[in-house]
Amino acid sequence: MAVKKRKNNSPIAVIGAGPAGLLAAITAAESGKHVVLYNKNPEPGKKISAIPPDEFFFSEKLPTRKLASSFSGRGDFVTPIFKAFGHAELTKFFKKLNINIEPDQAGRLRADGLTGRQLGLTLLDEALKRGVEYKKSSRVTDVLLNHGKISGVQVNSSPQPAAAVILAPGSISAPKHGATTDGYEISKRLGHRVVEPKPALLDFVINEKYGKILSGTTVEEINISIFFNGRQAKSEIGDIKFTPYGVSGPVILNHSAEIIEQLNSTPVEIRLDFMPDEPRELFETWLIKNFMSRRHLQVGQFLSRYFEDQTAKAIEAESRVKLDKSIAHITNLERKSLVHAIKDFRLTIKGPRPFNYTRGVLGGVATDEIDPATCESKIIKSLYFAGDVLDVLGPWGGYNMQFAFSSGFVAGNAVGTAAR
Repeated sequence: MAVKKRKNNSPIAVIGAGPAGLLAAITAAESGKHVVLYNKNPEPGKKISAIPPDEFFFSEKLPTRKLASSFSGRGDFVTPIFKAFGHAELTKFFKKLNINIEPDQAGRLRADGLTGRQLGLTLLDEALKRGVEYKKSSRVTDVLLNHGKISGVQVNSSPQPAAAVILAPGSISAPKHGATTDGYEISKRLGHRVVEPKPALLDFVINEKYGKILSGTTVEEINISIFFNGRQAKSEIGDIKFTPYGVSGPVILNHSAEIIEQLNSTPVEIRLDFMPDEPRELFETWLIKNFMSRRHLQVGQFLSRYFEDQTAKAIEAESRVKLDKSIAHITNLERKSLVHAIKDFRLTIKGPRPFNYTRGVLGGVATDEIDPATCESKIIKSLYFAGDVLDVLGPWGGYNMQFAFSSGFVAGNAVGTAAR
């Protein structure tokens, strides 16, 4: 389909072709104004293209208030943004693009078989159909002002005109996938305060050598406790994912920023309870009773009733009780060792993975300088913000993707309304 270019010397400039920028461009184009989408990369959605399929979520099926309250300290800011464009509106939008997103058992919205790259290309195609002019490999390094008003953008060292700007270049997370500090630097020069970004949503390296045994294993619905200098700080039921170098999973990711901060001064330990339904003081009694009735089995055969093979092997390594040992020959000391390995499996954190592997950062453009009803700057008129360039971070899952789409819609809608 040929797109007729509109002649206009002062277009709306959208900086960044991730989820926030793409949706902002699509929405702004509905105003009939000329919209130019600048992308520093050759293809749209470079960072979302790197998201593993098992972590590619669009949103969380939650009421607005509950969704917003998950953004610690930013609930008041994100609430009107989610009210304007929540998961229901997101679902309807994608349905028009022949993309069906549905909640999984945990309530996370996803589209089976759709990759991040496909999503980026689909959204770009929709933007082009609506008349958006797309400039790939075009890095915007500054927003230009004339007497305090938006006049243009600096693109590859060349000034280009703009009547309004939507700044959606993303955060510094995952720089190996093209992330830069451009958005922060531009914002600072325009007078905005930027909260220094800190790594978050990051995996950890452990001291114990369980990589060969547990790598690739996800253990679900266990109790995960985090200890700082021997004192319990967090305790949650959730899933833990073992990697060749250490641990990951929702609970670990969501507390990673605090763990990193604590690691600077105190040791951090993760303790796992593989059978949390049974209190520890009653678990040994339960184990004795079951051992008595299954004396003919080997330890491994007994554990296979409750654990995957890799988890059972890790319990063997931790307890030093061989899986091929007969239950009939288990000593009291060995039984207590098994109880400890099952109910108090310990891992010590060596350190976080390199910054290149961050899934998000704490920090960014201060939200108290942004109007949440429009995502417009309170300092510079006709300057809008969208996505994770802002100091907004939700938990692991579909929270941050929803915020990217929602803030992109709000900014695009506001600039389009102003243009009309």
